Amino acid sequence: MKFNIWYKTKDGSIQTERASVTVEQHGEVNAVYAKVLSRLPLDADFGVGIDIEPECEIKRFMANYRHSEFWCSPFFGNNLCDVPDETQALLYEREDGIFGVILPVVANQYKCVLTGGTKLTARLFSWYGKLSSCSDLAFVYAEGENPFELMEKCVKTALKLLNTGVRTREERDYPEIFEYLGWCSWDSMQIRICEDGLIQKCKEFKEKNIPVKWAILDDMWAEVHDFYGQEYSNFSEMVQLMHSSRLYSFEADPIRFPNGLKACIDKIKEYGITVGMWHPTTGYWRGLEKDGKAYEQVKDYLIETEGGLYIHDYKADKAYMFYKTFHNFLRKCGAEFVKIDNQTMTRRYYKGLAPVGEVAREFHGGMEASAGEYFGSKVINCMGMGSEDMWNRQTSPISRCSDDFLPENKQWFKKHILQCAYNCYVQGQFYYCDWDMWWTDDGQAVKNSILRAISGGPIYVSDQIGRSRRSVLEPLILSDGRILRCDRPAMPTLDCMTVNPLTSDSIFKLQNICGDGGVIAVFNLNDENKAVNGTVSPSDIQGIQGSEFVIYEHFSKEFKIVARDEKIQVSLKDEDDFKLYTVVPYVNGFAALGDVSKYISLKTIKCIIGENIAMYEDVPCTVVKDGKLIERR
Repeated sequence: MKFNIWYKTKDGSIQTERASVTVEQHGEVNAVYAKVLSRLPLDADFGVGIDIEPECEIKRFMANYRHSEFWCSPFFGNNLCDVPDETQALLYEREDGIFGVILPVVANQYKCVLTGGTKLTARLFSWYGKLSSCSDLAFVYAEGENPFELMEKCVKTALKLLNTGVRTREERDYPEIFEYLGWCSWDSMQIRICEDGLIQKCKEFKEKNIPVKWAILDDMWAEVHDFYGQEYSNFSEMVQLMHSSRLYSFEADPIRFPNGLKACIDKIKEYGITVGMWHPTTGYWRGLEKDGKAYEQVKDYLIETEGGLYIHDYKADKAYMFYKTFHNFLRKCGAEFVKIDNQTMTRRYYKGLAPVGEVAREFHGGMEASAGEYFGSKVINCMGMGSEDMWNRQTSPISRCSDDFLPENKQWFKKHILQCAYNCYVQGQFYYCDWDMWWTDDGQAVKNSILRAISGGPIYVSDQIGRSRRSVLEPLILSDGRILRCDRPAMPTLDCMTVNPLTSDSIFKLQNICGDGGVIAVFNLNDENKAVNGTVSPSDIQGIQGSEFVIYEHFSKEFKIVARDEKIQVSLKDEDDFKLYTVVPYVNGFAALGDVSKYISLKTIKCIIGENIAMYEDVPCTVVKDGKLIERR
């Protein structure tokens, strides 16, 4: 690659003097550093530019970009000039079939993103108008045949060079509680969350024998006086009102929780359900109410923003004390984990106070220290896909990877599956990915359940009172509520990585690994709802080993024995058509599929010794023996 560096000063002038690019080679990965020494402060939003010129023809690309303040999406194209601004990872495919990854980082002071225009450019900025120099790692890049290995190597190399202590996904501990089925109050009750409703839902789970083991008390459980007496006529107005409200007290709302938060959590625990609490980074969406009880408790750790909001200081010690006060209260009430929302808020609230790298590292350090102390790092991070967050959370294991679930919305489903799948390609290097809550009585409930089954992350629903369907959940779990979870975040297959499934006539495939085998879920995402075609093959699953395999389709119960690279033709007539394949090595005429009533049937097998099989539950195991499908006890 060829590079040209320049910078923009605070007065808007473009300069090139005393600016250089340094490229270091680390195995297959190249690290690009920006070196600038300016006479004037650099522009806070576009301080340094590095123009990038690949020395080959690009066939097409997938840009993982920040389409909103909090969330990322894939963008597909065939000209790098079309790469959208705020691209946080770029995968391109050359005409000769070789892939390339360009991965911007968030370093000590500067954040780097990619942007198109007249050419592909790495844009470095600090959101802090007092820096006149730059000496940060900007991005890493690599080329090769396997895009999954390339991204993994790029992330590991960048983390080693940054040396901030941030861990890869494999180095983070997946919390045991999230190995079980959960439920969240938001789409069920929204702002109507209350003690009576929560206990009603617990009773429903017990009556229907639905083994929910954890629950999140989501938005509007807390005491927020701005909401009192306010009227709204639709969901949009409700959200707008919520997002303009401030936290009065750390205690639960006294009207909807008349006995207090602890009493409510104690009642929920009587049903065998562990409770976690939702809260935004800022206490509530617009910070804390200055006349409130919470403000009095933590005022020494707050700052007042230019907009007059009171939120915690970004500095690690004060951020820690803010969260410590809040988390200590929640823990004493019986909460055992937290979901922390509104994380990508650095630009909005801290811009101009310090460089973005410093702010994010400090604020997340304080937040994670408290979450580790009080909840053993059992955290679901949310609304935090900005790279400043992704590159600076050291230990928390789980992060949301899509916009909010929207029930009964087929267009949302297409957007959702694409966000989760391609975001996992990047975010899944750092975290286990949360594909969000969903409804079991939604018109797309089965499709949604397959997504969660293959996701490799937590599975939790948000059905309204009286509307949970046990039958939809049964293929996802064992009888005790343990989810049948794949080994890593689900990602698209290689042949889908740079192809837009909305506009192509091809099937869209997700793949994941399960021990020695794997799964492939196949969907029709065509925007015109036309029939789509394609193939599935054992070679679609990254990391699977073997020369011969059984491919079993869950819904038709059909199977075939194939070679590793052999392809099976698949056609899906419309967006309501889908398939789920289990892929197992076929060795010496034998393969065990497990309990095929479950989507991830391989996870129902406890162990296999020769042809002797131990199951987790007392159910038959389906096997293929000498070309025949049989059941074994």
